[in-house]
Order: sequence, then structure tokens, then C-alpha cells
Amino acid sequence: MINRLNKICPRKRILIVEDNRMHAELLSIIIRSSFDADITVAENGRDALDKITEGSVFDLIIIDIMLPKINGLDVLKTIRKVYDKVPILMLSALNDKEIIKKSYDEGATDYAAKPIRNEALRDKISVLLGGGV
Repeated sequence: MINRLNKICPRKRILIVEDNRMHAELLSIIIRSSFDADITVAENGRDALDKITEGSVFDLIIIDIMLPKINGLDVLKTIRKVYDKVPILMLSALNDKEIIKKSYDEGATDYAAKPIRNEALRDKISVLLGGGV
């Protein structure tokens, strides 16, 4: 998959917004095993917004909903006010229909409930980066 996506587009920049360091590291490992990507991790919503307002440009943003300081839905809403095109994948242990609906209403491109199988996550990321499945 790395070679196929790399032919389509250059190295991607991905922001992972996840307060659980183990989950963030696991996401990074899964992504790096399949994609040529520079990964930036933000441990809370405030840190994520700071990275974006500092001028960092990302090809994909992955946001956990349950975050300290500013929750993931508020991060999503704030990002969408400025960047309406960047794909955003919401991740959450909450598999609640209302939260899923609210995520899409606020501008999420996709949503996945944790835990998510590695293959399913890779497929979602591939589609969001424009490489298909």
C-alpha cells in the first residue's frame, strides 16, 4: 500500500489528537507501517489547536472525542471554521448514535469506534488520503 499511495502523492502530514500516549503510539505505528507520513501528536484539544494556528498544515487529522482541556467535538468545530477541506477522522470509545451524528454534523469526514481493527483503520486512512482501498 505504501508504494501505491506514494505514486499518487508525496509524503503526508498527519495530526493525531489523542491524550492516551499508548493509543497515540499505536496509531503512529499502524500508520507508519502502511503510509509514508510525518506524524505529529497533540495530547489535548488545546495543543491540537495551537499546532494548527501555528501554521502547520496537515493532510489528515485524527481526533479522539474524549480529550482534556477542549473536547474533540469542539476541536473539530474550531478546525472546520478555518479548514473546510482537510479530512478529519473522529475516533472514540463512545459508540453512541448521537455522538456519531454530532461528529458528522460538525464536519467530520469519517468516524470510527475504538477499538478499531488495524486493517479497517488503514483502509479508512487510505480513503481519506485519496488512495482508495
